[in-house]
Amino acid sequence: MMNNLKTYAAKIKTWPLYAIIIFLLLPVSCTPYKVDIPEIFAAQKEGGKTVFYSPDGFKASIKNEKNRPEKNTAFWAEALKTQLEGEGYLIVSEKPFTSDNLEWVSFTWLLPKRQSYYKYMTALSVRGKKIFIMEAAGEKDIFDSYEKDVENIITSIIAK
Repeated sequence: MMNNLKTYAAKIKTWPLYAIIIFLLLPVSCTPYKVDIPEIFAAQKEGGKTVFYSPDGFKASIKNEKNRPEKNTAFWAEALKTQLEGEGYLIVSEKPFTSDNLEWVSFTWLLPKRQSYYKYMTALSVRGKKIFIMEAAGEKDIFDSYEKDVENIITSIIAK
């Protein structure tokens, strides 16, 4: 009986160490992709999503969703384009991108808001049961200054 209590006490003492290790590894193992984000951005992982910011108000994120119903990149790109055009977004560009193992379609939109314009970029790629999505937004001038960085980030995303 005493040996069982000592064993149980030892397990309780080591539990916080295991919890810390799991907590530290969780963000790394939750994202089904790898990405290279330039040092000009502050990045953080929130579950399966990576969010990054610039000091001047630019924000972007990468996430994945279930591919339901299971369709290809062209289908989801057309669905996204139809939805956003229906909501009044003005399309500025549509570009294909390729990373090591993903084929992307990217749309850049212009949205008037108050007395300025904002740009919103959506890029998506389908691989199996996952849709990989990257979104970026900012005031037009700020967005334009980071557009090349965003394109480089898209081409760096690798599905695991």
